[in-house]
Amino acid sequence: MKEIRSILFPTDFSAVANSAFPLAVTLAARFEATIHALHITDGGDPHVTDSSRYEFPELPEGTPQVQLKKAVIQKTEADPAEIIIREARGRECDLIVMASHGRSDVAQFFLGRSVAERVARDSSIPTIIVRLYGPRRTTRPIDRFARIVYLTDLVEHTRGILPTAASIAHKTGAQITALCVFDEGDVQPADGGQATLQRFFAEAGVTEASWGCETVRGGVAEAVVEYAESNEVDLIATTTALCSGGDPELTATAEFIIRNAPCPVLCVRTEIKT
Repeated sequence: MKEIRSILFPTDFSAVANSAFPLAVTLAARFEATIHALHITDGGDPHVTDSSRYEFPELPEGTPQVQLKKAVIQKTEADPAEIIIREARGRECDLIVMASHGRSDVAQFFLGRSVAERVARDSSIPTIIVRLYGPRRTTRPIDRFARIVYLTDLVEHTRGILPTAASIAHKTGAQITALCVFDEGDVQPADGGQATLQRFFAEAGVTEASWGCETVRGGVAEAVVEYAESNEVDLIATTTALCSGGDPELTATAEFIIRNAPCPVLCVRTEIKT
């Protein structure tokens, strides 16, 4: 299974952004991983002054197996999302954990919906986006893992997120369910996709007894969000190319789920091989 040894946690020091920290800590503790807390400054940050200074969150007492490293870097002309992805690669991170919003949904000073979505869209490093702001925000405890849902349309590129999702399920003791999604007009296999899923999970190192399978059809994005709400899902795992028809870009389906899921969403960009 995939090991997570290093986690990048971007923050703009706001309470909303830092609220995603407990999730990073929980995962780091389970994997005995290092957390790299990252703040990007443009040299004129109005929220960090001599008299008013925001700080990095600190590890709670009792987490000695987790190492926390803090870094403040100067913003260049690069997009913040590009900086986050670059830093994650440079620090050899296996996972990015971040809130979908920071200080302001309007100003989007550093962490805003557009930044988080660009990271989810462009990062080949698995990224967990936690929506902690706005009317459609995460309503469940973000550091609890009991049920993980892996989304797939049974196409090969949706396997890209499964090793990470399966590893998190293994380390946290969570149940993992494959939710097969079929849009209007899609042909569902006679076996409901069982043979394909057995291969996907076997290649991810998951025994057959450790996962289940359910199906949703039509209006996929809305159906997934409703499923997550009614089944108290703690983490949704998907790829940018869910229901894409062969395009690795962030699809409208994946974007809707990231924006509206009642729980954190684990996403990765997967290149589709032809």
